[in-house]
Amino acid sequence: MHFKPKVLFRAIVLKLTALLILSLLSMPAYGGIIDRVVAFIDDQAITLRDFQQYYRLASRFHKGLTPEKAIETLINRLIILREAYRMKLKGSSDDELINTYIDIKIRAFVRVSEDEIIRFYRANRERLGGVALDDVRDQIETLLREKKVNSLLKRHLRRLKQGSYIKVNYIPES
Repeated sequence: MHFKPKVLFRAIVLKLTALLILSLLSMPAYGGIIDRVVAFIDDQAITLRDFQQYYRLASRFHKGLTPEKAIETLINRLIILREAYRMKLKGSSDDELINTYIDIKIRAFVRVSEDEIIRFYRANRERLGGVALDDVRDQIETLLREKKVNSLLKRHLRRLKQGSYIKVNYIPES
């Protein structure tokens, strides 16, 4: 058998090109793990970097914050943000967007009656140092409103979580 050099050269180049393409296709898109996924909610991930940034900041203000509680808070934030985006709410930051969502979906429906304020005042008169009701009415109303908002928000989040697939892959150390 006699091969022509040009034909043989083309055949070798073609085979090498095919091998190179196949080897490139079988390689991963990146060389290693860029960021580990701590948890995910449906198709949204909470990465180790997200966790570390949040935990570092939040633990300065909330002494005794556990990694578990930090992950739960990050999950809650993602769920609320997702709902806020669905409602096409606007905000200059995630925190502002979350607050706007809570104002619209929860806080707008919370009322504190005069009877509730008076009952709280009577039950806590000694702790309040004998201050007149009129002097603390606004603070009591704010406290009772925020308690109701927190309670309703927890219930609302439980309902939203029921419609989501949530998985915590691991809990980082603090």
